Amino acid sequence: MPGASKSGTRALVVAAALIAGAATAAPSQAVPRTHTPEAVVVASGLHNPRDVRIQPDGSLLIAEAGSGPATPCTQPGARCFGFSGSLYRVKGHAQGRVVTGLPSELGVRADGSTAVNGAVQAEYAGHGTYLVLYGLNGVPANRVALGPGAEVFGTLSTSGGKVLGDLAEHELRHDPDSVDGNNLVFSNPDQFVRDGRDFLVTDAAANDLIRVHPDGTTTTEFVFPDNVAQAPSPALTPATPAGQLHAVPTGIVRGRDGAFYIADLSGMQQGKSRIWRYVPGSRPTVLATGLTDITDLAPDPHGDDLIALSYGTRSGAPPAESGPGALTRIDTRTGARTTIDTGDRLYQACGLAVSRNGDVYVTDNTLSTSGELVKFPAQR
Repeated sequence: MPGASKSGTRALVVAAALIAGAATAAPSQAVPRTHTPEAVVVASGLHNPRDVRIQPDGSLLIAEAGSGPATPCTQPGARCFGFSGSLYRVKGHAQGRVVTGLPSELGVRADGSTAVNGAVQAEYAGHGTYLVLYGLNGVPANRVALGPGAEVFGTLSTSGGKVLGDLAEHELRHDPDSVDGNNLVFSNPDQFVRDGRDFLVTDAAANDLIRVHPDGTTTTEFVFPDNVAQAPSPALTPATPAGQLHAVPTGIVRGRDGAFYIADLSGMQQGKSRIWRYVPGSRPTVLATGLTDITDLAPDPHGDDLIALSYGTRSGAPPAESGPGALTRIDTRTGARTTIDTGDRLYQACGLAVSRNGDVYVTDNTLSTSGELVKFPAQR
């Protein structure tokens, strides 16, 4: 997993370079387990699917990062640009792409492997318009180098290309997590949620939560502190203090209690992911620990619990060693964890949504153009 990422962001799911090195196993703990009915494939052939969100009309909207350019891109170190991104909608038995031609970037690593970057989350905004959050894996100069159409990378924008908030520019101007000794300027927005007229956005590479105001200005809401590595170790990247792990914030959701809950990857070390509880105006607190590679969160419709999605459970390098994905129920009062049995069905899982009746939807096999939307039916 070569490359120089500020934080080793969201596995390969957001096309950032990952932190190199072997995973360190977490201490074994007995965690209760509940059974879930067998998975059902709802949609297949998805193009590097990222997040999935349930819309007000009950439909499911999936952000597809695409496949990069229309022409081959194989030169190591190249970042090639195209318009193969899209938004995929599922409503009952009807499904298909409702927006196409969104910006998509394919990066080629030194070993010839590739990673796609593009739309990472979307929601319907009315009148045929969608809000789209785009990853970046870099700084504003990287998107300028890609050419016209790439200016939305690292921003929250409309599907028509209007920029509502520039997270990459915020990182370039302020580099908020430098207070923790993380001295590489790098941006990779991951998820957003509404807070009144504002938006709260996690930037996985910048290690912060950013507020986007209606006028397009941005402010730093909170800097996620580094976590501590499993054992004393040298710096994992040149910009990481020795023995520490970048927080790498990913999923964010508003709970039934009105608070915001935010997941982090914590350097992709096994058992190091945290879930934070945040009430605007107060300092965030850690609700749960002992998790691995949490990429998304969703509230349980029948109580105050959260459902957490793990990209993998072994958290290793290369991605094949990350192990199967996982679902975990989190008690928001105590932080207690209960494993939801998925039969090890998930592989490179990324996005999570839970319907009103308790059906759990996950985007799976997300590092390919053969991605899937998988449903675990609610227990009746």
